[in-house]
Amino acid sequence: MSESFQEIADTLFSDRFRVSSALQGERLLATLRDERSFCTLIFKKGSRTFTSIVLEVARHKGYLLMDAPHPDFSRWQPVKGEPFLVFGRANHLATGFASAFLEYLHTPGEEGIRLAYPGQVYQLQRRQFFRVPPAPDDPDLVELQRNGAETVQGRLQNISGGGLSVLVRPPADYPFQAGERIAQVAFTLRGGHTFGVAAELRSVGPVELLHHEYVCALGLQFAGITPMMSEQVLRYAQWRDREMLSATRRGFL
Repeated sequence: MSESFQEIADTLFSDRFRVSSALQGERLLATLRDERSFCTLIFKKGSRTFTSIVLEVARHKGYLLMDAPHPDFSRWQPVKGEPFLVFGRANHLATGFASAFLEYLHTPGEEGIRLAYPGQVYQLQRRQFFRVPPAPDDPDLVELQRNGAETVQGRLQNISGGGLSVLVRPPADYPFQAGERIAQVAFTLRGGHTFGVAAELRSVGPVELLHHEYVCALGLQFAGITPMMSEQVLRYAQWRDREMLSATRRGFL
């Protein structure tokens, strides 16, 4: 099992995040379908990942139907019964389940994959679980490329799979306003992973004097982040969450 596969399995797919009833699990799967949430499929064999969406939830028939995965899934079909993990977002919360491949459907009117209906569904119960600050030695520079305004640089305050908070100097041209669409938020995480993603400005904090300069905190929600990027951000957040927990246990925080 790859390190990434193991991290996801150890975090989301644990007893504390298991939903309490089969009916609740069915509702979450239906939410994934109705919201057309992009899901990541992770196969243990070869550490392969694909992206797809849920098309049909057939609990009483014992299967789920998902759209034809991307990239081209037909060139690499798993054997029947091969296990894999699926995770996406339902109601803005990380949601996932373990399943097994049943068959690849390819007809003139239908293309997709049928998988076994999951016995358990898992969901993180609080959005703040993966909202973490960078470590002192981690990259923290964030660049906000605005539409029709000057680019602004700031310092990362915390990050989660859904967005980040950044500390910036108030811009000299146009002030920030909640609801503003940021053309690109560029930042780098530990390991050299560089990201550029559009975002919506959800909150603008008051201007305050900090270390002899005036700054304000911005809350940004990612818009259109790809499953691969989301997985990398969540992986970093998991590392930091575990580091902080370990430090707390040692009495360093």
